[in-house]
Amino acid sequence: MNEAWISQRRTFQLPGLTTDRHVSAPNELDFTGCNKHLLCLLLSDGNQQKMTRIGEQESPKPQIKGDFWICPAQISGLWAWNSTDESLMFVIDPLLLSRTAQEVSGLDASYVELLSTIGGRDRQIQAIAHLFQTELDTGGIGESLYTESLTQVLIVHLLRQYCTLQPKIQQIGESYPQQRLRPVLDYIHSYLDQPLHLAELAAVAGLSQYHFCRLFKQSIGIAPYQYVLQQRMEKAKELLRQRKHKIAEISLLVGCTDQSRFARQFKKHFGVTPGLLLDEGNR
Repeated sequence: MNEAWISQRRTFQLPGLTTDRHVSAPNELDFTGCNKHLLCLLLSDGNQQKMTRIGEQESPKPQIKGDFWICPAQISGLWAWNSTDESLMFVIDPLLLSRTAQEVSGLDASYVELLSTIGGRDRQIQAIAHLFQTELDTGGIGESLYTESLTQVLIVHLLRQYCTLQPKIQQIGESYPQQRLRPVLDYIHSYLDQPLHLAELAAVAGLSQYHFCRLFKQSIGIAPYQYVLQQRMEKAKELLRQRKHKIAEISLLVGCTDQSRFARQFKKHFGVTPGLLLDEGNR
C-alpha cells in the first residue's frame, strides 16, 4: 500500500501485533488485501468519508470519532475520504489470533475467522485503544509486560465478539495454589532489572499466557504487570534507603531506562519523589 498520504506516524511493535497511530491526508485507496488482520479506530472529529468497502460490505457514510472498521486478512477494501484524520491501527498476525483461540478454548485454527466490520462502536475497544495511545505517548515502567497483557485483552475480546464462531473460554480451576507460583515469583525477583515478557512468565508457570494472567490475578490479587511494578518500586525504595546509589542508577537497577518516568511512577506509588526520600534519609 502506498503510504505517502500519511503525514505523521508513531508505531510500536509487539509479538504478533503492531500498533500504529497516524494522521492521514485526503486520498483514495484501492486495497487488494494483505496477510494480516487490520483494525482501525478513528481518533479525530470531522471525518469526510466518501466510501468504505471491505469485502462485500460498503458504506458511503462519514465516520465519527470512536468508530472502527475491521478488514480481515486477504480481504480487499476501498477507502476514499476528503478529510485529514487521526487514526489508531492495529495490525494483527492471524497466528496470534488462532494461537490465542487454541489456548483459551481449544478451538481449531481453521475455525478462527474475523468478521468484516464497518462503522463499529465498542466501548471496550475504545478503552483498550486509549491505553495503547498512552503507551505510545509516554511509555511506562511496565513496558512490554504491560503492553503484552493489553494485547491479550484485545485479542480475547475480538475472539468473543468479532469472529464467525465465538470460542467458549475453557475453565481450568478457580485458583492456582500460591506455592505453584513460587518459581514465577522467584523468577520475577531475580530479573527485576531486565525486561520481562508475558510468554516467559507463563512458560515458567507451565500455563498458556491467557490462563496464566487470569490465575495469577486470582491467586495474588493483582495482574502480573502490576505485581512486577510493585516489586520494582519496593526494591527502589530499599535501594534509596541504603544511600549507596544515585537515582539514575536505581532506575536502571529496577528495569527502567527513563529516569523521569521512573520518578513519576515512584511518586504515584509512594506519594513522594525518589529525590525527597533520598534527602530525608540524608538528614
